[in-house]
Amino acid sequence: MANLYTPPVISRTTKSVDWLFDAQKDAQDEADAAAWDRREAIERDVSFGDLLEECCEFTPAQRQAFMEALARSNRSDLHTIFCLLDQAKESIVKRRLAGGE
Repeated sequence: MANLYTPPVISRTTKSVDWLFDAQKDAQDEADAAAWDRREAIERDVSFGDLLEECCEFTPAQRQAFMEALARSNRSDLHTIFCLLDQAKESIVKRRLAGGE
């Protein structure tokens, strides 16, 4: 039969390691939440003008897809337009998160 006795030193060490891990995890969780809140604030601050300026920077392929979708205007084309506008917004957010304007 195996000995199930855990010496007190190991038990205290384990508790200390668990506490350190929990403290580090809590700190990381708080940092992640702060980063997410910052990202959401930046997303809310993107204006219509900012979005239009970013659309002017579309690649030729993106411009063509946008204009073709606008001309056809069926349901799948609305999805294409939404995706392109979302890409433009995401570019703005990433640039602002990196510290650029």
